[in-house]
Amino acid sequence: MATTYHTSTAPGAAESTTPSHKRWLVGVFSFPVVCMVLMIGRVLMFCVQQFTESDLWWHLRNAYNLLHYHSLSRIDSYSFTAAGTPWISFEWLSEVAYYLAFRAAGLQGILMLFFAVLIVIFTAVYYRSWRAGANCKDAAVTTFVAICMGGVSIAPRTLLFGWLCMTGLLLVLDNFRRTGKNLWLLPPLFAFWINFHGSWPFGIVVLLITIVAGLVEGQWGLVTATRWTRQELRNLLLALAASAAALFANPFGYKLVFYPLDLLLHQKGVMNFIEEWSPVEFGTVNGTLALALIFGLLAAALFSQLPWKLEDVLLTAFSLWAALSHVRFLFFAGIIIMPILAPRLRLFPPYEPEREKVWFNAVIIACLIGAMIWYFPSQSKLQSMFDDEYPKAALAFMEKHNIQGNIFNQYKFGGYMEFHAPQYKTFIDGRADLFTHTGIFDDYLRASALKNTFKILDRYNIRYVFVQPTEPIIYLLRHSHSWKVIYSDNVAVLLERTTTGAASAR
Repeated sequence: MATTYHTSTAPGAAESTTPSHKRWLVGVFSFPVVCMVLMIGRVLMFCVQQFTESDLWWHLRNAYNLLHYHSLSRIDSYSFTAAGTPWISFEWLSEVAYYLAFRAAGLQGILMLFFAVLIVIFTAVYYRSWRAGANCKDAAVTTFVAICMGGVSIAPRTLLFGWLCMTGLLLVLDNFRRTGKNLWLLPPLFAFWINFHGSWPFGIVVLLITIVAGLVEGQWGLVTATRWTRQELRNLLLALAASAAALFANPFGYKLVFYPLDLLLHQKGVMNFIEEWSPVEFGTVNGTLALALIFGLLAAALFSQLPWKLEDVLLTAFSLWAALSHVRFLFFAGIIIMPILAPRLRLFPPYEPEREKVWFNAVIIACLIGAMIWYFPSQSKLQSMFDDEYPKAALAFMEKHNIQGNIFNQYKFGGYMEFHAPQYKTFIDGRADLFTHTGIFDDYLRASALKNTFKILDRYNIRYVFVQPTEPIIYLLRHSHSWKVIYSDNVAVLLERTTTGAASAR
């Protein structure tokens, strides 16, 4: 099945009679490239603003253990509450990538890595929007919206490698529609994907929608469908089967393949506690973006006479459902829907390559790149960002005073402690799947919400409580003669049990 694309406005396009060096200049220093560099600048701002990701540290600890002990985690060894419980490092390949970047260039290396991943993802959104027939300026607008929608997940997270693989899948499928080739890339892509992140089922769904949409042919108003040829369908089904088989090319076998299903069926507590798993609330920034997307789709459907491919309708419906059900999938909706929406906007007049001002564009691009280099934070700046949010000074106090005993720690402190002070076993960390199965996650939530707090602290024989200054549990323990504050700053408070009796005694 072939798809017709508008190619007359390709970035950097020029007349065939133009000398090769001038075509090169127009291509590199064109207005579409200016738009792209502007978007990259906005991505960098997001990266710096949201750099202090709490889960980063236990991911780095996992990768450190793998590279130094040549063994993947299969049981918990970081906490005292779930010690020895079966657990698998299901994002191990992403963790290794971040750790190697950290080892090579510290926190700057991590920032550069996830910035580069985002550049690839959103450049692909821009490129796919243009290939679908959008004016470069309309493509830039929709890509900017996609960046804003992805803001909820822009941080040094393993999830980004999942969306990078999704981008690869979309590009391969686009190429197959044009040329009928390169589906052989899908099995190795899925083999990497399952080891990067558990978001690979989205790729399987996208591939299935692509196949199913080509099983029928017809036109229903503005919606059209073209049937796959027998050879195309055969190739797609073979690619699907090979991709499904490739999922088992991982060190944990079937357990890693079934992990996403376990998350959906048995980890409801995680979804209720973590904001990203909540449905979209239209009064929030993310909700406003989702609402704008819905109205944009409605406007495109009402005012644009461009036909909709059945595949695009199905992909739009699926990604919009996923995004409205869970905020974290706004990122996914952005990279799926924006290239579909872009050619229907027609907000700006067509791009005219012959009117390019190459040197003016070159100056703008140089200034933008210079500004990004200047804005890129130093190692010390990145370190201070973490120090302002995580308990570096408190851990130094604990080490100096040889603190020993079970610690009830803040959820976001767990991974930081495990990487920077591994001698302390944690109560909980960001591995919510592990602590949900063992019931520890529920105990943490109840104790933090002042529900049977003293009983829970007694049950786990807690000697120290280590939380942020704003936590309600501090007020409760301050008013108990069994507890006292031994350290406090703007980031963390450390309380110590003062009696050997029940903590609930007054």
